[in-house]
Amino acid sequence: MEYQVYSKNVFVTDSLSEYLRMKMAHIDKLSVNPIACRVDVSRDAHHRKGEVFRIEINMTVPNRLLRIVEVQSDMRAAIDIATDKLLEQLKKYKSKAIDLRRGFSRLFKRQRRNSR
Repeated sequence: MEYQVYSKNVFVTDSLSEYLRMKMAHIDKLSVNPIACRVDVSRDAHHRKGEVFRIEINMTVPNRLLRIVEVQSDMRAAIDIATDKLLEQLKKYKSKAIDLRRGFSRLFKRQRRNSR
């Protein structure tokens, strides 16, 4: 899966980029034909003390946009939580798509039985 990483007010190091790539590889195993994926990494400046990092993941799948926003004081923790939330949304999307297909096949079978 191809994804684009954008950063604002923060420098993305090689180790952080590799960590993000590893987490996105787990998502790639589950995803159902993603059209596009964009990861925004930024540092919020409106906090008085400490650094607060914001991770935003926008993934476009057929007929839906999955969007996750996570704000944490540790960037790796924010990536962990955001990817976990995205995995949950992808599982939900995938199960709905499977249920929808099964529902149509059940309807088709009923119509075939009734037409005989």
